[in-house]
Amino acid sequence: MSFTFNWPRFSDQFHYDAIQMLNTALNKGNKPPIIADKIEVVELEMGTQPPELEIRDIGELTVDQFRGIFRLTYSGDAHLVLKTKVQANPLNHKLPDIHLMTGSHGMLAAKEPLVVPMLLRLSHFRLSSYVVLVVSKQKGITLVFKTDPLQNVDINSTFDSIAVIQKYIQREIEGQLRQMFREDLPGIIHRLSQQWVKAK
Repeated sequence: MSFTFNWPRFSDQFHYDAIQMLNTALNKGNKPPIIADKIEVVELEMGTQPPELEIRDIGELTVDQFRGIFRLTYSGDAHLVLKTKVQANPLNHKLPDIHLMTGSHGMLAAKEPLVVPMLLRLSHFRLSSYVVLVVSKQKGITLVFKTDPLQNVDINSTFDSIAVIQKYIQREIEGQLRQMFREDLPGIIHRLSQQWVKAK
């Protein structure tokens, strides 16, 4: 059995709170060596298409709380725009295939740091995972991914025209996203839902 749910236009307060929590999550721990500054979320669009949930098991169902195992899938139009600064010269962070950076792009292989601003647009998210979902009237929503949910994300940046750097950024950002889904997103969802519970 599967179902979808309403996906409203989220409030300005929701977007503000979500952006602050994402900023904290994206800047904790070690960032990829190419990143030379903090990562800042400058745009968050939740899109118009909700995720889908397929019920696999119901563990608890009361007036005040629900607990179940679901298969979650998402292939919607949400997107995220990030701003940061990067070291654009690959000799400083040992990019693979460095020999490809000779010729017309030779200046990017300088040994001195070349730090430049960069915008990243993350879109076309495709997610699929088993999740444990607990919905409580008092405590809000708790969601835990049982498997890696990230199937695909398109990452476009200032350096899309430079294939080596583009591939490196794609790989590093995907790694950061997988870690965030596993370690940070459940906490973000829970804290946002607690604010919704308090508002009720």
